[in-house]
Amino acid sequence: MAAHSDYALPFRIEGQNVNGRVVKLNALASEVLLRHDYPDAVNRLLGEALVLAAMLGTMLKFDGRFILQLQGSGPISMLMADYTPEENGLGGLRGFAQFDEAALAAALKAGAPPMALLGDKAHMAFTVDQGADMERYQGIVPLEGDTLADAALGYFERSEQIGTALKLAAAPLLLPGGKTEWRAGGIVVQQMAATGGVVDIETPPEGDPERVDDDWNRLEILLQTTEDSELLDSDVSGEALAYRLFHEDGVRVFEPRALSFACPCTRQRVLNMLAGLSETDRAEMQAQDNVEVRCEFCNENYVFAPDEAFSAV
Repeated sequence: MAAHSDYALPFRIEGQNVNGRVVKLNALASEVLLRHDYPDAVNRLLGEALVLAAMLGTMLKFDGRFILQLQGSGPISMLMADYTPEENGLGGLRGFAQFDEAALAAALKAGAPPMALLGDKAHMAFTVDQGADMERYQGIVPLEGDTLADAALGYFERSEQIGTALKLAAAPLLLPGGKTEWRAGGIVVQQMAATGGVVDIETPPEGDPERVDDDWNRLEILLQTTEDSELLDSDVSGEALAYRLFHEDGVRVFEPRALSFACPCTRQRVLNMLAGLSETDRAEMQAQDNVEVRCEFCNENYVFAPDEAFSAV
């Protein structure tokens, strides 16, 4: 196991035609979430979204940006997490949320479950972006269930039709002196299905369907015994968790993908974006003392004098 504290660990359950991932976000969860002054309820949901993006992004058959987006008309109007493979072999994660603070407080006081915070007609979109010269893949489903894990399972049932079981967790860790850190983690297992989707799964060999169903049901039950503490405790490795759950069948783990915070925004990229604005927008900004642009992902605030912001236009 690599010494990196943030990673996605792939594994296979021997003889069961089932693949899985354990994702551990230790330092990385804090690095993303504490860049923003979000309420705990938003941080929990965004932390779980980061785990889900890392799970599915590292399961792609090809290198590409994986974008998870939740959108609705509720107190939380937008939540986004994305995974991008980096040139150094790391996987980059980032995320942000948009919400109405007063409406969120009222909904939480009323006991609304996490998914209800996005409203009655919210949806979830999974997007795979392979670059400018490649077609995007996107799947969109209604948000159903009380948790993000429920919603993700609904996506696989509707769109991929792949047997899937998963658990997600995110929580604050209170340290001496009043300091808070965040941890997030998750585990997923999937039946291998026919080649053709976007995740890295293979065609299963033929077998007794009734026995396969019984085995799968047993594995689902085993996965649900996972405690949140096992997903969030940095001292419980992904390898140890996979072995604890599935050692009777045999577990083979593979090289983990190390994860890190990554946001590609730079001062020059922001200037390039400003150069592409309409003449009306540019004129409005040039009338201001300064032009300010804040990256929603990393919360970095870029400040320009009007002549600098539009000097190349």
